[in-house]
Amino acid sequence: MGDERWVFVIKVQDKPGALTAIASVFSSRGVSVDTTLGSSANTSAELGSTIVLSFRATERKKETLFRTLQRLHQVLQVQAYPYSARELRAIAIARVTPEEKFELSAKQVQAEIISERGDSKTVLLTGSTQAVDKVVQSLRERGSLLDVVTTVMAV
Repeated sequence: MGDERWVFVIKVQDKPGALTAIASVFSSRGVSVDTTLGSSANTSAELGSTIVLSFRATERKKETLFRTLQRLHQVLQVQAYPYSARELRAIAIARVTPEEKFELSAKQVQAEIISERGDSKTVLLTGSTQAVDKVVQSLRERGSLLDVVTTVMAV
């Protein structure tokens, strides 16, 4: 079976070296991370932080990564999701050509122009992982995508 897309939501101790240890687990198993997001709503380091990673791997390799991450002393908890899970939302900040028009279904992807300049405009896209990916791919195919940063978060 081929590679599938996965997302890990990892609760970690908010201490130096946590991200390095996690990255090492992926690197040593030949898995590249697609997106990374770090967050902490807590004001106390003892309560931990959250790291969200998306990546491609076989189910078997995903399980190996999952078990290995759980054993790291910096990791408090790991949750695994298929990339298409309802609990996930994609966020993309796309810089597009100034003439690009967004006519999106409100149910699928929300788009908000966050800045405009003469040579481009920057748009915030949010929605399901698959819907946002589809919009970004469409922009790429039309030649209007100049730059993009994407990530995923669990809601």
